[in-house]
Parts: sequence; C-alpha cells; structure tokens
Amino acid sequence: MDDDIYSNQESFELAIEKMVNEERWDDVGGYLRQACLLYPDLVGDIHNGLLEAAQYYERGGNSVEQAWCYHDLGSWYLEETKGEIATQWLEKSKLLFQKLGKTPGAKEGLESTKSELKRVLSEKPFLPKKSKPKKWKSTVQTHYPGENDDPTDMPVILMTLGAILALMSIIPTYITLNFLGIAAFFSLCSGGLIIFMVGLIRFIKVKFKK
Repeated sequence: MDDDIYSNQESFELAIEKMVNEERWDDVGGYLRQACLLYPDLVGDIHNGLLEAAQYYERGGNSVEQAWCYHDLGSWYLEETKGEIATQWLEKSKLLFQKLGKTPGAKEGLESTKSELKRVLSEKPFLPKKSKPKKWKSTVQTHYPGENDDPTDMPVILMTLGAILALMSIIPTYITLNFLGIAAFFSLCSGGLIIFMVGLIRFIKVKFKK
C-alpha cells in the first residue's frame, strides 16, 4: 500500500485527505514525515511538511513522533547550512524528549538529538571559515604623489618647463618681427628663465640639505 501512496502526487494527496477525514492522525503524520524524508518531491516544502506532520502527531497525542519531526527539521536545516535555525529546532526536539521522560522511544530520541546538537555546536559547519585578508595589488597605479617621492623631482620639472618656454620664445620671431612678435619673444623667454631659475635654486637647496 505504501508504494501506491508514494507512486505519484495525486495518489499521495488522496491518501492523506482520506486519513485526515478518518482522523487517523498518527497515520497522517507518519506518511507525511516519510514523504519529507524519502519522497521530498511529493511534499514540495520540507519545512511545512515536517511541521504539519508534527501537528498531526500532536493531535493524535504522539509526542515522541512529534519530537522526532522537530529533530528532522533541525537536521534538514543543518543540511541547508542554516545552522542557527537548525539549532532552534534541535533544542525544541530535546526539550520535548526531556518532558516525555520514560515514555517509550523518548530516551533514544533524546540521545540522538543531544548528539546532533553537540556536533552542530562544536563543528558549526554553517559558519564561514575565517580567512586572512588577501593583499590587494593594484595593476593600475603603484605609486601615489607624496609617497616616497624624490625631493629633486619638482625642481627638475620646473627647470625643464622653464627651458621649454625659453626655447619656444624663438617661435614668434619666425612668424613676425613686429611689436607683437618681439613682445611674445621677451615674455616667453623671461618667463621661461624665471621658472628655470626657481627650479635651479630649489634643486641646489635640496642637494645641500642632503
């Protein structure tokens, strides 16, 4: 009969509906739980399926099987790496087994649940392993302004810029020899020489400081 019930979705749902109508709560809980564990495609949502099975067991007064459903919920969440939720359900299972005391099946269930809880809390497979941060190496820029700069860099740049401007002052005289050409020549030449001298003075100061 079990094979027929689990053969397809329609057969499973019809069988569950019939048992519910007949108020066979233990049977409903048993078939639902077995489907969650062995035929998950028939249930769809494992969490709801196991929770529903636990509720039917509770209605039937079968607290031992109800506690086992909570145990299964914890194990399922553990497999899904949701460790904190798994621990909550395992704790709930443990408390119920403890309340049942010497009820047949409660002792075995309590030992199994405690063992599972101990494993979860010791190994904590759901927590990401801490790893040392990797040093990021830039492939775009490896040196930033102000970071181990050569103090002579800026004076050399100023001298180079001044020399370029002084040389460029010759260009206007090739274009025209009128007032504007001569004025441009003196402006560029004097400006370039001033910048060159500033750079040279800074360069000498840096060298003497060393």
